[in-house]
Amino acid sequence: MNQWVEIDDRSAIAVVRRLARRHGAEIGLPETRLDELAIVATEATTNILRYAERGRALIELVRAPGAELITMIFTDRGPGIPDIDRMFQDGESSTDSAGLGLGAIVRLSDTFDIFSSPENGTTIVCTFGGRGDEADIGVEAVGLRVCHPHEDSCGDDFQIRQTPRATDVLLCDGLGHGPAAAEAAAEVTDAAFAAGGLSSEPGKLMRQITEQLVGRRGAVAALVHVAQPQMELRYTGLGNISTLLIGAQGVRRMAVRDGSIGGAATRGYEESVQLEMGDMVILHSDGLKTLREAHFPPGLLKKSLLLIAGFFLDRAFRGRDDASIVVIRINREREQ
Repeated sequence: MNQWVEIDDRSAIAVVRRLARRHGAEIGLPETRLDELAIVATEATTNILRYAERGRALIELVRAPGAELITMIFTDRGPGIPDIDRMFQDGESSTDSAGLGLGAIVRLSDTFDIFSSPENGTTIVCTFGGRGDEADIGVEAVGLRVCHPHEDSCGDDFQIRQTPRATDVLLCDGLGHGPAAAEAAAEVTDAAFAAGGLSSEPGKLMRQITEQLVGRRGAVAALVHVAQPQMELRYTGLGNISTLLIGAQGVRRMAVRDGSIGGAATRGYEESVQLEMGDMVILHSDGLKTLREAHFPPGLLKKSLLLIAGFFLDRAFRGRDDASIVVIRINREREQ
């Protein structure tokens, strides 16, 4: 369903807890892990009500080849946590919660990250079921999406494919929202698959997709290919998908070609860029407000990609369309 759960009264605790347990059961977590998943959901949601009065949660089931993962994001715009180290101690918790504190949330989750300040409130991300021995290929990539608040299907979609030689990303936004937009986005991902899958030549793939879908409802899209270990980014964009390159020189917005899939066949706007260690690429649909350098609070970009994506998916969410974001980070020096 991929919907934000609004946390503004105590009924949200049961909603978030049930959603977390349901997703955990779908991937076959044992009963003990389901109980721990419910504890984390209850504790984090209760803390939002206690300290910030309102916030949001996103509980998402992510399926990928060889992996199934429950992702949980809790975010608020409260006063922040003044002494995070103390709150990591068991027993430090909000009134009426499980009384276990952030320390238990960290211990029970497979992965955990937090960003908190008086200016930006608190965002917590944690995962269940997905920790494993993943190959270090030098590039991280994470994506998230949410539906229009009144829809059950998401018209935004993304694909991420990683191998030791390349990271490929497709992010698309079916025009409008609801089931018809979701169908339009599926047509784009299906067309990419029919063309042989994500490619080292994004412009050529965009041309193939647009040729196949002339006259259809339509979508906008961006394609990114990061060649490894050369760390060269090849990019193409058609329509209003925002793509930002963040590096030592600041934030640069990649250009796009006006138009949409469903119109005339095109390769979109194409560009190649050399990447350096520490560079980041953020792609997002127009369901989020256009991200700019001023929107990046100090310290945020040093956090995990899941936290960065979750923070912006909340803070920049317009609330009147589907929204999606993919964040990429280069963790290895490029081959000279």
